[in-house]
Amino acid sequence: MTTTLLHNGTIRTNVEPADPDWVLIDGEQVSGTGRASDAPEADRVVDLQGAALVPGFCDAHAHLPATGIYASGMDFRGVREVDEILDAFRVQGKGGGAVLFGGNFEDPLDRSMSRHDLDSAVGERPAMLTRADMHSCIVSSALLSQLDLSDPEGVDLDESGQPTGYLREKAARGAYNWFENNLPRAEQIDAIRAAVRLAYSKGVTSVHEMFVVEWRGWNSFDVFTEAIDPVALTIRPYLATTEVDRVKSLGYPCIGGDWFLDGSFGSHTAWMKEPFTSSPPPGSPPNGVSYRTDDEVYDFFLEAQTAGMQVGVHAIGDAAIEQAVTAWEKVAERAGPGAVRSLGHRLEHFECSGDDHISRSARLGLRISGQPAFDAFWGGENGLYAERIGWDRARAMNRCRSWLDAGLHVGAGSDSTVTPLDPFLQMRSLRSHHVGAECLTGQEALFLHTCGAHGLSMQDPNRGTLEAGSAADLVWLDRDPVTTDPDELTKTEVLGTWVDGHRVWPLEEAATS
Repeated sequence: MTTTLLHNGTIRTNVEPADPDWVLIDGEQVSGTGRASDAPEADRVVDLQGAALVPGFCDAHAHLPATGIYASGMDFRGVREVDEILDAFRVQGKGGGAVLFGGNFEDPLDRSMSRHDLDSAVGERPAMLTRADMHSCIVSSALLSQLDLSDPEGVDLDESGQPTGYLREKAARGAYNWFENNLPRAEQIDAIRAAVRLAYSKGVTSVHEMFVVEWRGWNSFDVFTEAIDPVALTIRPYLATTEVDRVKSLGYPCIGGDWFLDGSFGSHTAWMKEPFTSSPPPGSPPNGVSYRTDDEVYDFFLEAQTAGMQVGVHAIGDAAIEQAVTAWEKVAERAGPGAVRSLGHRLEHFECSGDDHISRSARLGLRISGQPAFDAFWGGENGLYAERIGWDRARAMNRCRSWLDAGLHVGAGSDSTVTPLDPFLQMRSLRSHHVGAECLTGQEALFLHTCGAHGLSMQDPNRGTLEAGSAADLVWLDRDPVTTDPDELTKTEVLGTWVDGHRVWPLEEAATS
């Protein structure tokens, strides 16, 4: 085994005693920490040059295939001009490709956009533009003609009753599925591996992949497993399907993840007890979209619980959260509260959780997978959430401090591509919540993106700390994320990333390590 000593910097271990002077890696594990006077000999020595060393970050909710496609394609985050989007599609169209793709737009744009606008840029080629929340998209006429639109739900219509090309939820699912099936395998693999490299560049050493089988299909998951087979990144897939036996036969101890109970705020499809303040598009329900019946949710939860599998579930609106918590309470009546708590089932997003939801979830041992940058991007008195439901209701969203104070296990993720795969953005958001009482300290923010996130999967008890016996997942940063001013966090440079003792970033260093 090759040993590596890292020293001469601020070292955050997430355990006591805090702040050692050195960390020793022996193969794939940390073999010890200590004071300068006790520093051991090692095969390699890394001088941290006064910078910081922290445990590798875990992104507890991400979509690697989409992340890679955006990284290598067109990302329209912050773009508000339709003409700028169309110009980009025209340029991309000149380069070929089976399907033209762009994403991360947010409406309202400077003018309404339809399939006819996309057609003007791409002609008779399939093209797809996804909204930032990925619950809606706009498609060209060529792609629209390939879809089964016999079910009108989620299909926006113009004044003449014809589809505009704007699709939501289940209608959008058909477009995503078509896109997956028509994107060449090699392009899919390249995209996934591009996302892995992006993770390394941000110090992310583990990812919980939220793979929506219901939208993307099993063939796409086969491509995904081929793409990740040779990479060092630790990836924990959560498969959004009700096929419990199939998932268990694949060897996965968990299921669900982005198993949708509702949609999103951006698309007016989060399922709310009270109607949206702003009017949803014509034909959309005033309270958002409910994906499942109560019986469907209970039956799935009970089957997975009986099989001994952890379940994750997508619940954003207060009605969706109520449905999830109530279903788990009924499962606990059947299987026993201790049995439910032992599996640490997950609630993904949990945005509109009331005090009652929080206390009931704590009693059930449910774990909260939060996305801190949601508040940074869409919170505040003038943000998207307030526009959708009013500030009085929106101020009680994404309450990480309240979750922690109630004794809930909380971990952080990005939901990339919904927000960027960037732990520094997430940590800044945790420390700068629009509601001051919900802000966390620097150490708490680091903990949520390391130990907290790892703990959500219940598969990695040896990750998230730097102590003897822990996995050698480490990140060398040019500044200490605990003490750096929140506004400066996103300027952090990752100087080195190690996964299981193997250096994976920078790429040129990885090749020689």
